[in-house]
Amino acid sequence: MAHFHIDHSALVGESPDKTKAAEQTPPKAEFQNVFDFPDFVEMRPQLRSAVHTVAAESFDQPVLPVKIERMAVALEEQMERETRKYEQQTFVYANQKTEVNDLIRLYTHVLQVISRTTAIDTDIEDLIFAVNSTRRDLQKLPTHTGTGPLYDADSAREIIPDTFYDLVIRQLAQPYFLTNDHEMKRKNVTKKGQHLVARMTAYAFRDWDAYLTHEYDAQHLVKNERNLSDFDYYEKSKNVELKYADKAYAQVFADTYQDFLNLLVPTYLERFEIQTTPLPKELQQNAKLRIQLQTAVRKHFLIDDAGYEHVMDAPTTEINNKYKFYEENF
Repeated sequence: MAHFHIDHSALVGESPDKTKAAEQTPPKAEFQNVFDFPDFVEMRPQLRSAVHTVAAESFDQPVLPVKIERMAVALEEQMERETRKYEQQTFVYANQKTEVNDLIRLYTHVLQVISRTTAIDTDIEDLIFAVNSTRRDLQKLPTHTGTGPLYDADSAREIIPDTFYDLVIRQLAQPYFLTNDHEMKRKNVTKKGQHLVARMTAYAFRDWDAYLTHEYDAQHLVKNERNLSDFDYYEKSKNVELKYADKAYAQVFADTYQDFLNLLVPTYLERFEIQTTPLPKELQQNAKLRIQLQTAVRKHFLIDDAGYEHVMDAPTTEINNKYKFYEENF
């Protein structure tokens, strides 16, 4: 949700002195989330390695590497999802105290693992600063009465309204709406539209690095499969490439987000985080800016005159043509 300053002194008739004093109060510091730091792409491999160590140390006895890997993936996802939840929430409900304390302990353990290295260079120092900043901001969150949602690893991840992914997906869904109000509700969108929204939402939360690793593993299995005819080898290889061709969306989303950043920061906003910054309604209603943002989406998603995106057309055609050539000439 967007936050707006309300002049309470004007509403209740307080004295100008009190109003002036309120204006001199330092602004509240923004929550620092390691997952949103500008250099996080470079930090992520080191953070992932530290989380892997934390996962390994959570077992009292030796276990299979695959079990450690699954634990590491689950811990990293939990760290990011819970951190974003509390960043957006800005406080901790009474029933969430144990959860947030466990999250803080996880950050502390990760910090300890990172700090163990004997070769602390600038990159490690940056990561230590980012992790510790996030940990400290979690510790500073105020507690509120009442109850709030607790982490559920099996629950579907939801995109925050009016953030980057929400704005883009709403535009991509335009041709599939059944009603003129264009509300993003299941009953208002065709089956194909529901499928598109679900797929784009999955892309918003996909770990593309891990996805590329899965593709490499699949290719490796085909290359090492014995007694395959040339035709079967090409067919299996083609199917792997087609299955993972949607990795193209990673770059498309990245390029679109960069255009949004260039348009919004610093002209309209001080910052625009990809997952957590809602675009204020008054900016969405700015006709010039709205057209510019929509144009960026149309350009990168190759949207046609009817409103349909065509990101996969070229990659799919290229893969099919490549293997058709192989099958006909080798």
